[in-house]
Amino acid sequence: MDFVRALTFPFDDQDWLKKLGLTILIPFIPLIGQWAIQGWSFEITKRVKRNDPVPLPDWSDFGGHIMKGLMLWLALMIYQIPTLIFACVASFVWVIPALGGESEEAIAALGGLTMVVLACCGCLIALYAVAASIVYWGGVIRYIDHEEFGTFFQIGDNFALVRNNIGDFGMALLYVILGGLLAGLVSGTFIGALLVAPFTSYFTGHILGQLAAKLAGQTAVPQV
Repeated sequence: MDFVRALTFPFDDQDWLKKLGLTILIPFIPLIGQWAIQGWSFEITKRVKRNDPVPLPDWSDFGGHIMKGLMLWLALMIYQIPTLIFACVASFVWVIPALGGESEEAIAALGGLTMVVLACCGCLIALYAVAASIVYWGGVIRYIDHEEFGTFFQIGDNFALVRNNIGDFGMALLYVILGGLLAGLVSGTFIGALLVAPFTSYFTGHILGQLAAKLAGQTAVPQV
């Protein structure tokens, strides 16, 4: 997989300014804007996987991007339901110190226990969220060729794809994390904050497309 290519590929498109310009504005549309961006990113993944010479999609199929993004968003939310449950359980841990009554020593001891429990819950939440996201990626890659919602819930097949290619999925995860760090570096400015959504969407879409192409035994990076 090519990290630099995922950063720079939009600028080989002669219409990159128009395409990315719209991508800056669309996230401001309540709710459906996020679905549209997710669907647009998935279209990049498909095009890269299929070695399309123009991997950066336009916005002519806005409704199609919304519907595809909605399906992806729903699948991801279902994968992350245990994360929400863990978070809700952890939120009740804060009442533990109240069990100490009026004893300051008991309150202090229970407060320390609360922090330990919260730290453990935090670790579990983070580990599950990452693991679920990676298995979800397995579903995304299989969804390219089988665009049926049930593909995401063939958990055994999705998990097997990840397990059998754990090194490739790990590299993709590393690249996405590095891309997120790059986005974070510029997000402190107004212009930078506007660019975060388009950048992370096209970058992640391209990385997953490269991953899908590699797993399919194809050329991972389209030549321009």
